[in-house]
Amino acid sequence: MSVFDTPKVHFAGTAVTRLPTGPRSGQLDLATNRPVDTSDGGRNPGGNGHFWVDAKVVGCELRAGEVDTTEPLVGRSLDLWGHYCAHLGSTANRARVFDVDPASNWTTTVMLGQLALGRLGRSHEVGYLVTGYVTGMCPPRWQNWSHIVEVCRQPLASWFRHSVVHQFALEHPHWLDGAEYSPALTALRSLLAEGEADGLVVQFALTNMATPAGNDQPDRWDLRGTLAPWHASELRTYPAGRLLYPPAGGPLHNLTVRVDPSWVGFNLVTALPVTGRAPRGVPGGTHRLGPLVDHGDLWLRAESGEPLARVPRELYLGPAYRLGSGVLTVPRLNGDSGQPLVVTAGESDEPLLVERQTVVQTDEAALFLEHPDATSGRHFPVRVPVRSYVRGEPAAVPRIRVRQFVNPRGLPRDPVAASPSARAADLRVAAFRAGEQSSYLSEVRLATDRHGTGVLDLRGVRGGSARVLLLPDGDPPPVDETEPGSATVGYDNDDSLGYWSSVGSLAVRVLPDHWHLDALADEEITFELLYREVFEPYERLYSFMRDEVFSLAEECKVEPYARLTWHACDPGNRDKTFYMPPTRDLTAPQTRLLRRYMFAVEATRQGPVSPLAAPTQVAAVTTRENLLDALRHAAAIELAGMTQYLYAAYSIPTHTAATRLVTLGEWTPAQLRLACGDGPDSLRGGMRGSLLAVAKEEMIHFLVVNNIIMAMGEPFHLPEVDFGTFNANTRVPLEFALERFGLGSVQRFIDLERPHTGLAQGDGYGSLSELYAAIRDGLHRVPDALLVDRGAGGGQHHLFMRESVNAVHPDYQLEVDDLASALFAIDFVTEHGEGGVLGDSVEESHYATFQRLHRELATQAPWSPSYPVPRNPTLGTGTLAKEPLTYEPARQVATVFNRTYATSMQLMVQHFAGWPDDNPRRARLMNWALDLMVGVLRPTAELLVTVPSGRPGYTAGPTFELDRIPEYLPRPAAAATRIARELDDIAALADKCDNLSHTVAALLRHTADDLRANPPG
Repeated sequence: MSVFDTPKVHFAGTAVTRLPTGPRSGQLDLATNRPVDTSDGGRNPGGNGHFWVDAKVVGCELRAGEVDTTEPLVGRSLDLWGHYCAHLGSTANRARVFDVDPASNWTTTVMLGQLALGRLGRSHEVGYLVTGYVTGMCPPRWQNWSHIVEVCRQPLASWFRHSVVHQFALEHPHWLDGAEYSPALTALRSLLAEGEADGLVVQFALTNMATPAGNDQPDRWDLRGTLAPWHASELRTYPAGRLLYPPAGGPLHNLTVRVDPSWVGFNLVTALPVTGRAPRGVPGGTHRLGPLVDHGDLWLRAESGEPLARVPRELYLGPAYRLGSGVLTVPRLNGDSGQPLVVTAGESDEPLLVERQTVVQTDEAALFLEHPDATSGRHFPVRVPVRSYVRGEPAAVPRIRVRQFVNPRGLPRDPVAASPSARAADLRVAAFRAGEQSSYLSEVRLATDRHGTGVLDLRGVRGGSARVLLLPDGDPPPVDETEPGSATVGYDNDDSLGYWSSVGSLAVRVLPDHWHLDALADEEITFELLYREVFEPYERLYSFMRDEVFSLAEECKVEPYARLTWHACDPGNRDKTFYMPPTRDLTAPQTRLLRRYMFAVEATRQGPVSPLAAPTQVAAVTTRENLLDALRHAAAIELAGMTQYLYAAYSIPTHTAATRLVTLGEWTPAQLRLACGDGPDSLRGGMRGSLLAVAKEEMIHFLVVNNIIMAMGEPFHLPEVDFGTFNANTRVPLEFALERFGLGSVQRFIDLERPHTGLAQGDGYGSLSELYAAIRDGLHRVPDALLVDRGAGGGQHHLFMRESVNAVHPDYQLEVDDLASALFAIDFVTEHGEGGVLGDSVEESHYATFQRLHRELATQAPWSPSYPVPRNPTLGTGTLAKEPLTYEPARQVATVFNRTYATSMQLMVQHFAGWPDDNPRRARLMNWALDLMVGVLRPTAELLVTVPSGRPGYTAGPTFELDRIPEYLPRPAAAATRIARELDDIAALADKCDNLSHTVAALLRHTADDLRANPPG
């Protein structure tokens, strides 16, 4: 039964939460989700909702009560990651922490996406042994506001004393190589394989919150927990066993027990108070704790007084408590376990804890409900499964009273709720239905069957939040609901009653009424309306978006990312950690408004086309110079490959433009889906989407190769890629070209990505595959080539990564700081290109992708999905290999593209030359470069392919030409000024380009202003 069963894995470490405090002031009106006052943002207004842990296994328990600290698993890391985001292709995904009710102290919920256990160092060095995806939320359990007795006096003292328990279950763990060397993991795997357990359960407690280092700094907590077998008869998110609680406060807190014929297990994870803690925390950690309060021996007794078990004071005051994460096992005595249980301490017979014989709970204890739609009469009910246990076992409970206690603090504009005399009976935000009832009522009675299962239907009545109490008949409510002042007293935000921590309840928030947004006509949907109706409350209350990503008030930043924003806010992703906003309180009409705005933006991205009428061995890489030369050559090929794939992708119409071709009868609906996928609200992007996905991964390959180059002590390498001369200078017998998407270009792509076993003669390579094989071999042959210190190897980039990588290496972020990480980086690149390098994967390699595209395109011949763009367009005079653009409007747009391309590369050079170890996801230079790629390069390229080139029958295309190779500008302030002036000049050119979105010039000027206001350095 849960943490009482063996084998068990105990872990400990630190947890970090970045919970935003702006809405916690009590000045957010939950009825409208609008702030009454934003002057008090709390200590962490910039919190982004991230949650992560730094934890290691401290002991394993194969036999109850015997914790083995020599097990091979001890010392290995346990990580709690977020969900993989397919749209971004992300690794190192953060889990989330959020308040269901930001006006409450009781609803802080953790959401996880992936458990990963067993790495030693980084996973590409000594890998994880078991991983698995996590579903659902982890509501707060057993909250205790006096876990630490003595803390320093300050406004956060109650949080310093606070402890909370979270729990989740994992039904389908993924066992990886090496798990068999751990006896504990082997035993767990065997239990699941034999059907003796239904999964794994992980219980963890957060305690001892450190004094914040300053405003907008993460909160750090002590973490301890246990991984053990899980059974489907147990709750996923609530500790199993017989629950004992303090009936009127007292020194001990909630615990559960399991009484077996020969032993008794105690889940004391937060039950025993701590005497105090050091006044100052450890830098980057928490405070040193004093000992547990000494209560003498603890006794588990039957209600009649007969002892069932004794926990000696030496056991819980000694190392066993720490090593077992508060889960202890002792021999059973002869008392009657059929009676209600109590816990006493020392020589006293006075119960400190008594058994709550009937426990009613639900795993769905963190709910968001839509507001009813008065116009249509829809109410959007949610069905919640309820479980009941009598003395720790599933059992029927015939009468469970369901009632709600609204949080008055969440309704500051409601005169009834805001009144000090407000009665709990007068406030309602939800209605319920149970059993055979046909109507929804503000209070109902629920019954569970003999298996302890039942269901409760809930629906919203008005915007606001409440605790929904699940109260077995005979148990008292917290207050008389009819008494004046009972609303505030009964909700008990500060735990004055000591009531709510052990009773069955769920947190409910009913979202505001935004149904009027569905009635808006398409032409009424503007950015200004979107900001006012969707973004403004978040912009005012949460600063992390504008501080770490971009301001939601800036149209020039929002419009280029409209598609990404929609996918992040897609209601289908609400159960994923990457869902936005992290507060999870966006209403259905708001998400539909965002979707309609996204489609409106997509519709303007591209207008109609208007063209005028026997193998030998390669010489081994044996020197540092050989290795650098090969790496720089690889970087050039990756950059050339990325640009040719982008060019082919841009030659295919956008989904909206292609839809018009279907309307005109030029394409069939099937061809639209084949070429462009299912539309911007879908991750299925068709041929165009496949090309863009490969291009993004080529960009990552370019950065990976450069990480190796920089780890050798060399500068970031930006090669010259001139498609008029590139093929003559490359050392692989392959052809690179900017060419429209078609059977010929796809065949070139297949040849480039083809796995190759034969090797070319001379000093060249037979394929890209051979080049990387030579580099890999060279890294072994030149072991002292890498000069960077461990931990200073760049990386920290986690976008456009594959789910297969995330499944096994969720911590991987492209870092290179030793031979193992460099070899893994090469394998990572080769896996994308040809597959089969990092193990079995269901995801397509680039080679397989292009083979599929060739087959799909061949079945449609002679139909072509691409615009008639030229081969290797240029703004120069043209050569036999390059075709000039002569139509002046096209030249203007292409100039905007090229100068922006050069500026984005300059920003990357500045970042990697000046701050190579900084996190690229947080570095302003890299974020500015990414903004220019998405907000300027993409729209100008999509416009170019519809503009005449000057040659009859052809349209233009982006040329990807650089007037010069950007070099590092050593004075940061002067460099920022120079780059800002260049962006101003490009913006002026963009203003003159017909049909180019106004947000292009706006973004260029915004970035220039940002550079001047916030120069790096």
